[in-house]
Amino acid sequence: MAKMTKADIQKRQMEIMTKLDEMDEKTNVREAKMRTLTSEEQKDELAKLQAEQREQDIEYDALVRESAGLSARAKAMATGKELEQIREREDYGAKIREMVQDCYTNRRAANATTILANAIANDPGGDNNANANLQAGGLIPVEIRPIIDTKVPGTELPEDLVMVTGVTGTQVIPYSINDVKFTVEGEVTKVAEQSLDFANITTSPKRVAASVPVSRRAVANAAFDIIAFITYKFQKGWAQFRALHIYAHGAYTTLQSPFAQVTVKELALDDNIGENIAKEIAEMYDLGFEGDPEIIFDKTTEVSLKFKKLIPGTTDSNRTVVQDGQCVGYRYHVSPFVDYTIDANGVASKDFVGEGDNKKAVRYIAIGHFGYLNEQVYADGIEFNIDGTSSANFDRNVIALGMGLDYSLVELSGKVNGGNGTPQAFKLIKLIEPASSNEIGN
Repeated sequence: MAKMTKADIQKRQMEIMTKLDEMDEKTNVREAKMRTLTSEEQKDELAKLQAEQREQDIEYDALVRESAGLSARAKAMATGKELEQIREREDYGAKIREMVQDCYTNRRAANATTILANAIANDPGGDNNANANLQAGGLIPVEIRPIIDTKVPGTELPEDLVMVTGVTGTQVIPYSINDVKFTVEGEVTKVAEQSLDFANITTSPKRVAASVPVSRRAVANAAFDIIAFITYKFQKGWAQFRALHIYAHGAYTTLQSPFAQVTVKELALDDNIGENIAKEIAEMYDLGFEGDPEIIFDKTTEVSLKFKKLIPGTTDSNRTVVQDGQCVGYRYHVSPFVDYTIDANGVASKDFVGEGDNKKAVRYIAIGHFGYLNEQVYADGIEFNIDGTSSANFDRNVIALGMGLDYSLVELSGKVNGGNGTPQAFKLIKLIEPASSNEIGN
């Protein structure tokens, strides 16, 4: 067996989890198709689908065995604190499996849906869910910290952006509207008195939730790390949700990105693009927003900027607009979500122009002082829900695991120095072709 590092094992485990999830989705589609077959179609098509399922089952079981083997290797390599954490996770996994199996097999009429975050207050059924919750088992940390901290490729967030957790109630953020101004006066002239005005911004949490179906076989199999599987799915979705709503633009107003609130400026992707980006940053500096902003663009734009000279016309320099992990000397992150639009209904899609063969992706560059973006998760908003007892989920042979939290996203620079509410510390640039073409395309 090839030698693997801890990082190799972790990477392979994630690949296995993704593959198993894809297989479960295929099984659900296959089973739904079998239920819709007519009598004429059943003989040949049913045999074909059943053969596909048997073949997939063999691969599924092999992956589960490989995952168990990798877990054993990781445990053998661990020492000290790592070994203690692995054992704790295994214990958590066993407890979660017992709770989920109980929820699925007993199919209780009362408390059919078990909220794992806390016990149920004033339950009409009288059970109050006193024991089947993470708080009773001391398991609450399992689902909170990893979900917030985990990053998924393509969802890297700026270093200046700080998510505040554990917020209770409504937060009021005060700000000053004006400053004291000095004037030149005569020796005995009365100096005009000035007032200092204040206002505030109030944050309001919104409900954010997701649900992931997990096959009962995956839950029941003790060799499969159910905790890692569920956590991985929610981590991935939560990271994508954050990046989308922080970077995207559009008409969506419930959790609106600062880049959806500014007037989009067009810049040609020509030899002067480096200087023009730097000028946009300088304009924010002139408004009083000092320090280094961070720049966001997609991978295609990054490649284009790596081949643009920083100073046009120079022949004795290899310096480019993007070089050594910086764009014109500032930090940047690569994310496809900067090119996304969220419509008024909350539906996200990549921004395109044109039709058919002329359809091209629109590229954007976002610039922001992300310390002026207030991101909060509220203390009582994080919870897990397990539903294995409803008829719909029982018939599909799945257990639906849901996560919900209360979340707010508020831009703060819009009213600084008497601003009109439009963000002053954020800019969105739409790249256009310098020649006849209108948009930057694939």
